[in-house]
Amino acid sequence: MNTHTIFHIKRCVAVFSILLVVLYACNKDTNPPQASEKSMYRYVLPQGNAPFDKDIVNYFNLYNTYILYKFSDVDFNYMFSYNLANPALGYNINGKQGPVVMRGADSIAIPAALDFLKQYCFDFYPEDFKKKFLPQKILLAGLIYTTRWNGTTRVYDTPRVNPVIVPIEGADHITLPKIDTAFITLPLANKLILKGQFNQLFLKHLMFPAVSSIPARIPEPTDFYKISDYTLSSVTTANKNKYGFITLGTANRAPVTSLDLLSFLDTICGKPKTALDAYMLNPKVDSLGLTKRKYDYIVGYFKNNYNVDIQAIGNKQN
Repeated sequence: MNTHTIFHIKRCVAVFSILLVVLYACNKDTNPPQASEKSMYRYVLPQGNAPFDKDIVNYFNLYNTYILYKFSDVDFNYMFSYNLANPALGYNINGKQGPVVMRGADSIAIPAALDFLKQYCFDFYPEDFKKKFLPQKILLAGLIYTTRWNGTTRVYDTPRVNPVIVPIEGADHITLPKIDTAFITLPLANKLILKGQFNQLFLKHLMFPAVSSIPARIPEPTDFYKISDYTLSSVTTANKNKYGFITLGTANRAPVTSLDLLSFLDTICGKPKTALDAYMLNPKVDSLGLTKRKYDYIVGYFKNNYNVDIQAIGNKQN
């Protein structure tokens, strides 16, 4: 093979490599990160041979959602910005705190966890809604602690104090923590608090994904944001309800729109209508009627578009 032929081959290889890079870049630009679609056979079910494993398989067959009590750190930490195995890069960057699963769910408590999910979550939503919108995964965890970043040693560690007791959202999962022997006899008052937290997080998960590059599965109810004035700078605990707010922003400012919406969802999912009528919807408190207008709008938004009665979530008190 002469020199001219070798040069020609090398030039063709170089041109082909450049074309591959260009094609990859174009494809990358036109294909932003997407939420993981529900797909069959990502995990092997059943994960065991206990009677409750049949219930988990049935839920998967109905809704194509994995309820997992055995899962890896990758399943839990997927697309999180912190990880014990991946400390922050560079010496001028602070590590980010976040939850770490230290122990999986206790098998003896899994039936109680499944019963909780059915009574205090699944039963509030119509079948077609669950089939379309339930998370890819619902993880049942035992002990979860929050990491601590040590700026001196430049490593993460996890103090085993104050375990996480609220549901946690990931890119494609919602995790229910503290599924242990105490969960079996969890008092009703605690279940009701957890009910509000779980359902608010579920609805938040659909409208405001944990990873900003993932498209929302349910659009924000933007007309909700047209009722109150978010430019106000003198909002206090005493007058917030007058302006249609039930939470405060920073420095006595109105809350940002997403915080305002989520505060309404949190309150509606957590309290019965009678409690709301007695205070935040009471005309003596809601003197301009803005809170009532926002309440009516957000309840109607889910009822009219998705046949979901979010007030029914708060009304369940047993």
